[in-house]
Amino acid sequence: MRLLYTVLQTLLLSGSTYSACNKADTTVDEASEFSLIYGFPLLAYSNLVIPAFETGVGSNTFIKRTNLSGSDDKDVVRPNTDTLYAASLVDLALNDVIVTAPSITDRYWDLAFYDVYGNNYANVGTIKKTPSGKYHIRYAVEANEQPGLQLCDGDCADCKGFINSPTIYGYILTRILVRDNGTDLSKVHDLEDQFCIFPVARNCPHKRPAPPLSPDMFYASLSNDTATKIMQMTARIAPNNPARNISDQSRVDAMLDKAGIRNGVYTPPAGTDLAKADEQAKKAVAAHATKPENFVQVGNGWSSLVPSAQGDYYTDYKMRAFVANEGYLALVATEAVYPTHREPNGDLSLNVGPREAYLVTFVDDKPPLAPLGFWSMTTYTADQFLVPNSINQYSLGDRSNLTYPDGEPLYGGTTQKRAFQILVQPADAAPPSNWTSNWLPAPAGGGDFSLTFRIYGPTKAITNGSYTFPLLEKRSAITNS
Repeated sequence: MRLLYTVLQTLLLSGSTYSACNKADTTVDEASEFSLIYGFPLLAYSNLVIPAFETGVGSNTFIKRTNLSGSDDKDVVRPNTDTLYAASLVDLALNDVIVTAPSITDRYWDLAFYDVYGNNYANVGTIKKTPSGKYHIRYAVEANEQPGLQLCDGDCADCKGFINSPTIYGYILTRILVRDNGTDLSKVHDLEDQFCIFPVARNCPHKRPAPPLSPDMFYASLSNDTATKIMQMTARIAPNNPARNISDQSRVDAMLDKAGIRNGVYTPPAGTDLAKADEQAKKAVAAHATKPENFVQVGNGWSSLVPSAQGDYYTDYKMRAFVANEGYLALVATEAVYPTHREPNGDLSLNVGPREAYLVTFVDDKPPLAPLGFWSMTTYTADQFLVPNSINQYSLGDRSNLTYPDGEPLYGGTTQKRAFQILVQPADAAPPSNWTSNWLPAPAGGGDFSLTFRIYGPTKAITNGSYTFPLLEKRSAITNS
């Protein structure tokens, strides 16, 4: 791998260009389809860049969320309601960056590093059992190192290690577990304030200069047509932000070139049918995402992405595009798994009528977790945001006031394994009071929604199928009338 990095470094830093595709039978439309899939995550990244600069924060500065996500939050699809976030755009164009992580021993936390395409290439935190302190973020290509976390075993000044970024631009997302929305929230605020980020001069400038990250890259003089915009953004970003797997760089550049992406500009070749290529790209991503090899069935209609299809995608650009649309900034599977329930026809969406419900029965009791791990179950609207409801109950999990059928608290100290249930029912069809703590509201009036089961710090019982996942049963709504 070190040789591959050396080769790519020589090519990138010399300003070399690549010839057209090696495969003579690759058409312009096929190359355009590839390019649309490859550059699709830049749409999601632009939704992070533009607000950060519009609010005057810019890059290499943490933006700290002080409240848990609610139904009014639309900045990220499928948000969790378990953690507070501290986030920062990363820009290595002019400087390296130092990020400092405090000592946190009483709860789950994670400092996740993403490249510009949404690959979660490194993590620092509870699951990795990494030390607190400073970490030096640098551009992997010029450091001649593989992307990822590189803990120090020698002279690293006062840093605990290096974070070798595969791209010049990127993102950091800190997740800190909130135990409740009361006094614990202030404790998490204190922890958030201890995360620091600041630029540090590198030993020498980039041999191939990259422009500093700016919002103009993602909206200035861009088309209103989404497909064209993706191609234009890819033309601007890709030259200084190589592929996650550097052994694929020559193929990527050749495909982009054939599609008309070169020298920072997108110029459609004669005869390009971008609308057709866009349609084919969407179909290809959807078909790829449903392939059996990308999912593991964990029982009772639940499935999880296989580790290679979650978080860090390497050359699987179709799955990268799929997750960018369905759950941007997903963590790698060693940090968390996100089982999703599918209908027998493979549809991810569930549907209830105004007077219908789903009863979710945890036949195998509480999900088994690693130390400091947690779990939650969340409902989302058809457009993948939290379900508005009068009690602001967007998810249920290990920190909720869940009870067994006889009213005993789920986390009240009992060690006996027992089944319990969650009632998923429209927000405007309140159940009797004995169900309120176990009620997870679905969209008011009924309709399509989805259900996501998050498990942070999953144990082997979760991933090897020995834990029985919840059973879903559709039934009439449980109400007082």
